[in-house]
Amino acid sequence: MKIAVIGDTHGRIEKICRELKLVKADQIFFTGDFLSDAKRIAHHLGGVMLHAVAGNCDFYESGPAERILDLEEKRFYMVHGHQYGVKGSVNSLYYRGLELGADVVLFGHTHIPFCEQIEGIWLINPGSPSRPRLDKKGSYALLYLEKGKIEVAIEYI
Repeated sequence: MKIAVIGDTHGRIEKICRELKLVKADQIFFTGDFLSDAKRIAHHLGGVMLHAVAGNCDFYESGPAERILDLEEKRFYMVHGHQYGVKGSVNSLYYRGLELGADVVLFGHTHIPFCEQIEGIWLINPGSPSRPRLDKKGSYALLYLEKGKIEVAIEYI
């Protein structure tokens, strides 16, 4: 199974739509900030399965603040991240993932890609495909799940 993880699109979806058409992901996980973008992207890709959480900029759209998904023998915890102060540290988010028994914690908010496995828990921020910080290239993440194993890649566009 191939999962595209995106977030922090802030109304700009053209580049990520072109990219994801080539990638042909089985599912999309959206880490917040402009939920309407996530719905438009999924529609643009032919109705691919979408799992999304709301971010701090989703004022006019309702959606869950956090989400837990069990797929391919792995538990995913999704949250935008502002609730856990991820611009300063991922410690609180790591402990929340540990508390929930997560194998993978997906978050956004910083617009900076992050991918690290800490004591068995993957913490992954796809960055932003449209408004990156610290780099001129936008980014997203690809997760490959097969028989309980996870491979992760940060992709730049």
